[in-house]
Amino acid sequence: MNKKALLNRVLVGIAIFVVIIGMILLNIYFPNYINDEPIIFISGRAITSVIFYALILLSVIEMRRALGKDKIPDSFSWLLWMYGIGAGPAYSLFGYTGIIFFSLIVFICAVVTALFINRADSLMYIGFMLIYPGLLMASLLFLNRAAATNIDVNNVELRKFLESDIWIFLSKSRQSYLLPLNAIALAFVFAVSTFTDMFAYFVGSKFGKHKLSPEISPNKSVEGAIGGIIGGVLGSLVVYFFFDFPYFLPFGEQFGLTFSGLGLPSWQIVFTYVLIGVLGSIATQIGDLLASLVKRYCGIKDYSRVLGEHGGIMDRFDGIMLNSVLVSFIFMFIF
Repeated sequence: MNKKALLNRVLVGIAIFVVIIGMILLNIYFPNYINDEPIIFISGRAITSVIFYALILLSVIEMRRALGKDKIPDSFSWLLWMYGIGAGPAYSLFGYTGIIFFSLIVFICAVVTALFINRADSLMYIGFMLIYPGLLMASLLFLNRAAATNIDVNNVELRKFLESDIWIFLSKSRQSYLLPLNAIALAFVFAVSTFTDMFAYFVGSKFGKHKLSPEISPNKSVEGAIGGIIGGVLGSLVVYFFFDFPYFLPFGEQFGLTFSGLGLPSWQIVFTYVLIGVLGSIATQIGDLLASLVKRYCGIKDYSRVLGEHGGIMDRFDGIMLNSVLVSFIFMFIF
């Protein structure tokens, strides 16, 4: 890699890191507390949601381009516009459930189109595209919009940190109370995945001898994968330091799992950190291998060049996507 390409990679990497940190800080310092008057429409969660939605749309476009028009002809292009226009409102109004059912509606429209042009084979690719990256990336939206279901929203200590959502502007009976956990949930995803990638790369480069999956990704090694798991655990510890460490807590205890209003026992907090650190790292590495497998199938090196030497959105979020699904599932037991 020449100096210009290396500089571009470093600068883009820094920009991505700044945006990620910015989203987490927005959610912490620009809330929409239900006890505030008046309730604001634009909040940290809303801005973060728009960013995630844009990333989802770009990822779906990248996947369609990777698969090619021979697999998904132009006759199906209108579905991308439909998805692009409708997915955001569906999420805003109905949360992750809205994304799921809207994706199913898009697939039904694809079925109708396939019947007219006799292209049943294209349905497999469209269905795959709506799940990967569509629904997987949408897990980030779920974490950003964590609604209270298993928590007592009348808890005085917890209630002062609850936020509202768009339903308060439309129907008091349908509004959700959003928990103050979205910041740490997103931090888990990004920290564990980032540290996994870094440690897997450096450990693999220095000590890698045994190939992990040579037919899919020749440069990955078993040693690098183990290093990635260690990195994932360290990433989880970094999250603990910023959100739960009693002698630091720059954000205030309400943004960590130790917040007393959540009522989580100590063993569950420790278990959550360890589980996300280990399994989150494994999910990240599986996601990376899956992206490599798809790129090999499509005969491409990168999904796009929108991020320069970093490739496309899919190239940067390949592991994050699967990790976000795992963290979402774990946090469902907390929400």
